[in-house]
Amino acid sequence: MKVAKLEKPETFLLETRERPVLEAGEVIVRVAEVGICGSDLKMYRGLHPVLKPPMVLGHEVLGTVEEASGIPFKRGDVVMVFPPVGDGTCRSCLRGDPHLCDAMEVIGAQRPGGLAEYVRVPEGNLFAVPPDVPDALRILIEPLAVGVHAADRARASAEDECLVIGAGPVGLFTALALQHSGASRVVITDIKQSRLNLAAELGLETIRALDDAVAYKTALNRPDGLDVFMECVGSNDAVDLGLGVTRRGGRVVLVGVEPERLILDGPAMQRQERSVIGVQMYRRDDFMTAARLLTNGLIPPTTKPEQLFRVFPLSETAEAFRQMLTGQIDALKVVISHGHSATVAG
Repeated sequence: MKVAKLEKPETFLLETRERPVLEAGEVIVRVAEVGICGSDLKMYRGLHPVLKPPMVLGHEVLGTVEEASGIPFKRGDVVMVFPPVGDGTCRSCLRGDPHLCDAMEVIGAQRPGGLAEYVRVPEGNLFAVPPDVPDALRILIEPLAVGVHAADRARASAEDECLVIGAGPVGLFTALALQHSGASRVVITDIKQSRLNLAAELGLETIRALDDAVAYKTALNRPDGLDVFMECVGSNDAVDLGLGVTRRGGRVVLVGVEPERLILDGPAMQRQERSVIGVQMYRRDDFMTAARLLTNGLIPPTTKPEQLFRVFPLSETAEAFRQMLTGQIDALKVVISHGHSATVAG
């Protein structure tokens, strides 16, 4: 099989390897599509605080079962990979939170991911894609699950007003999930007008990026600050902005891949009772919620495919990442396609 291996920062090698061998309790997935996200780009650049090359990236994996060791999957089933693999024995795993396991490994980082024609996955790390999810939107289940989990961590109520910084895929899906959860107001901001245009088409209130917290509070007519700030870009400056733009008692939710060290305003947190809340991936039920939202029209059918996706073959993985890094792509998601569809077996 062909594999695009990240050998070192900003260097992919296209290799030929033996297909993975099926073992008990595992499934071999024939990869159809792989979504690329901001955390992949940080690993590509060697800037991720934990995950470093060499590795086979690709954790947003859509495909079909090629081989299975038994129930519950059979050949041809359409599946999405659930990337966090826990040890199965710790308190986090036993609570259904493998993404919080101390020994957690990620398919697409510590374990080989979907930038290969086949990937071996524990059967407990597959999500059977409901057949009513629109075919073209199935690849969005995983990134939308991030937004669903972030919205859940934010605990937004019907009285809460929220500002989301960063209108890339995670920020956009976080804003849509917040809106669906019932928050009274959700505003998303970015420096790129094309991203804000898509957000507006999807029914979100938008504002072009401003210079400081005072400017945001003035523009949004909330001099005392907003209730919730969703940080979806991964920078200390953005976290600092969140502490400034939220009200006393407000919440700053860290959704982006944050730097290894954050410098925070202690008095703004302690004396004004703001909370800083971390978000690590998702739980399995977030995948089901994401699938249901996509089925129920979260992305309007009038949305143009070119706004959502820019597709590259596996052989052009290096070029896809280069164009992402240089800002040449306006589409919401970069997708690496393996040249066949994940369709329900007839």
